[in-house]
Amino acid sequence: MSTVVIAGGAGEIGRALAHAYAADGSNVHVVDRSDAAEAVAADVGGTAHIVDTSDPASAAVFGGIGEIDTLINAVGVWPTLSVDELVPEKWVSLARINFDSGYHAVWGSRAGLRATQGSVVNIASAIALKGHARMVHYAAAKAGVIGMTRSLALALGPDGVRVNAVAPGLVATERNLSVWTPEQRAEFRATRALPIDLTVNDVVDSIRFLSSSAARAITGQTIVVDGGTVLH
Repeated sequence: MSTVVIAGGAGEIGRALAHAYAADGSNVHVVDRSDAAEAVAADVGGTAHIVDTSDPASAAVFGGIGEIDTLINAVGVWPTLSVDELVPEKWVSLARINFDSGYHAVWGSRAGLRATQGSVVNIASAIALKGHARMVHYAAAKAGVIGMTRSLALALGPDGVRVNAVAPGLVATERNLSVWTPEQRAEFRATRALPIDLTVNDVVDSIRFLSSSAARAITGQTIVVDGGTVLH
């Protein structure tokens, strides 16, 4: 039985990943600062760890899990803020969540990943490639995630550990669908090479591919899952 650890496992993508891996028979660990991780873990017969991964001390939680076949870093928050609103204190706080948390997880998991020659998949963002006037903090942090992914692939590759990333575009999550108007959805589709809505499953399927043996020769790469928005 493989062990899959999902940091940010109480979010919508994290929940979908937990159910998908559990359906495959994996032992799923759900890591999140929200108590909702308990319910997600209970639903899939997994284990919950309530911890703030932006805190360096969280690395100890990952180190205590043992052997890890797949680590997924799905932690992220993306409030829209103007440059004037993005005061230095908010910049530091958001960077800890969107960037530092991923390194804390990998660092804490390194022994467990080496033991299995496992795989890491980080969730970046297509915004890291395009930029966004009101998400400077998020674009910068996720660009950092892409650079970290490449560098960790080089650092851990000699131990047989693969490190990749998925960079989603704007996904039609339950929350987004509840607030988007039909006109907004049409506008989003118009920015893409493919006239489609991006679903949670589109992201989940890409992550599962990168963590699978089908991607055994792929490391240090970022798959952009945005329907072609970055081409515009």
